Amino acid sequence: MPDWSIKIVHGSSGDGAEFIPDLKGAKAGDPLEAMQDDLVTWNNTTEEEHQPWPSDSSYTALPNEDVLPRGGPNYLSDIIPANDSSRPSYNVTQPASAPATWTVYYICALHPYVESERGSIIGNTY
Repeated sequence: MPDWSIKIVHGSSGDGAEFIPDLKGAKAGDPLEAMQDDLVTWNNTTEEEHQPWPSDSSYTALPNEDVLPRGGPNYLSDIIPANDSSRPSYNVTQPASAPATWTVYYICALHPYVESERGSIIGNTY
């Protein structure tokens, strides 16, 4: 079960932040590819708080009742203070009735309309 990190960095356009998988050659907007039960954390390198929050494929936030409680299969992270890492770690979990490969889309719950503050995780069971 590998651990993965997604960096939250100052946006290249100067507006908002960007989510970048912490992999050689990765850029903003690239998905993180992970396996079932891998752990993902977000490393906030900005001076603002952020909170990864699951969304649908159109980047509309999922409602609280589909995400909570903390530590549930859809919960990604608490609010991440400036220059800190996320807690708890997100355990990549295959949604019920999903195929062997699925995508988890997320936004920043604190800045939901900032288009650069969006990302995705592609999960696999194999």
